[in-house]
Amino acid sequence: MLLLLPYLMVMGVNGAEQALTVHTFDPEEWIACMLEEQIPTGYELEAVKAQAVITRTNFYREMAEGSSLWSIVMKSGEYGASAGKFLEDFFLKKEECYEEAVSETENMVLTWNEELKLVPYHQISSGSTRDGQEAFHSQEYSYLKSVDSSEDKKAEEYFSSFYIPAAQMPKVLEIRERDGEGYVSWLLADGKPIEGEAFRTGIGLASADFKVQKIGNRYRFLCKGKGHGLGYSQYGGNCLAKAGYGWEDILQTYFPEMEIKNIVQIPDAGV
Repeated sequence: MLLLLPYLMVMGVNGAEQALTVHTFDPEEWIACMLEEQIPTGYELEAVKAQAVITRTNFYREMAEGSSLWSIVMKSGEYGASAGKFLEDFFLKKEECYEEAVSETENMVLTWNEELKLVPYHQISSGSTRDGQEAFHSQEYSYLKSVDSSEDKKAEEYFSSFYIPAAQMPKVLEIRERDGEGYVSWLLADGKPIEGEAFRTGIGLASADFKVQKIGNRYRFLCKGKGHGLGYSQYGGNCLAKAGYGWEDILQTYFPEMEIKNIVQIPDAGV
């Protein structure tokens, strides 16, 4: 904790962002710290390595687009609510699996047409991942293909139920469209259209692959999977790792249109 004092003092006087300027920047250090907030410690190392490449890709992509270092790390995991927690996690020793995953995939990223792109991930799919073009309603995300992830159905958290008082819900809720994997694309709430993912995050559902039923004075939502269902299913990737897949094979399974590349030039890291 004593090693943290200079940084905590700077943060107390000038803010958490300024504290970053007193430490020499090493991208791989930040990636290991963000990784710790993104995937459970109990997962197989090869599954964690796959997540490390995803984290690095998104990190470098945002840097290349002009985002500051601080804005990127604060969006990672739980840090948005606690800058102090980030600094504490950064300077304290991390679980070995995270540093090992970063070290053994050093400089490796995913690209599409030689470009760094958004590489999404989630905890558990509903049995297959979602098609990016269909989910985002844009050809820009056509590199995200729907792939089988049926092992996810064995996860303890695959099914989840949520009950919400009818008084807190629209009087009329009508699901109008689902995508090819069963996730709600859009629905009507008292006649007003709402995008499915926005609706589920707004009321705190586990996923947008849900069924809804009114029971008495409550609405019951039964969800499949956990998260938005796009890109890398961490649970599915962990199952592949247990079956002997390496991190490269795991990534090629979930991102068949993308290539694994060794990044030649790291974008400038403005704080």
